Amino acid sequence: MISVLIADDEKHARDRLKMLLQKYDFLSLDYEAKNGDEVIQQIISKNPDVVFLDINMPGIPVFNSLSSLKNPPIIIFQTAYSEYAVDAYGINALDYLVKPISEERLAQTVDKIKNKITLKNRSNNEINKKNDIQKISVKQYGKIKVISITDIYKITFEEGFSFIYTYEGRFLADKYLNYFEEILSDKGFFRVSRNDIINIKNISLIHPMFKGNYVIELINGAKIKLSRRRAKSLKKIINF
Repeated sequence: MISVLIADDEKHARDRLKMLLQKYDFLSLDYEAKNGDEVIQQIISKNPDVVFLDINMPGIPVFNSLSSLKNPPIIIFQTAYSEYAVDAYGINALDYLVKPISEERLAQTVDKIKNKITLKNRSNNEINKKNDIQKISVKQYGKIKVISITDIYKITFEEGFSFIYTYEGRFLADKYLNYFEEILSDKGFFRVSRNDIINIKNISLIHPMFKGNYVIELINGAKIKLSRRRAKSLKKIINF
């Protein structure tokens, strides 16, 4: 179900919109607000997926408050004054409805809402899949070898290819470093240079060099340069 907040200072307007939306059984029409204060309060406490929001309402200025929210809901503006459209799209409103709202025009808006939420859910699923990754597969002599990410001590771009290094050996990967950086950044891996990603747990020594640069030495004795810029980020993680 998609939870909906209907916000309008006129009760008859709220009731009419609710009536028009009742035909969509995937919408949950549980929340209402009649002023700006109630809008923000309901968004924070109820966390609706969508807000049908009348622009001209008493209470706190909703425009400013919405822009300060970390995870705002989908906003559909509704008003009798079309000149507010620029402001509506200025804060990334999904759609703008001019009263009186027709069933045909509202149907278009509902389709936009469904598409937006479908894309959002798909994106969240992809993120969750990446966060759950524990193994990486590579091709080796016509076979597929599965490598546990805990066995990787570095991933390097060299000779025009990405290579995964474990204590078992070096394996050619068919992905770019940016891909590995994205899926492994929350798994204890850190990109120390343009060409190298390391597993932080394998750091043995950090050698200070000139001008704020460093050389990282891994447990197996491998040494990798760490630039001053990237050193600042690594310091936040291991506090050296």
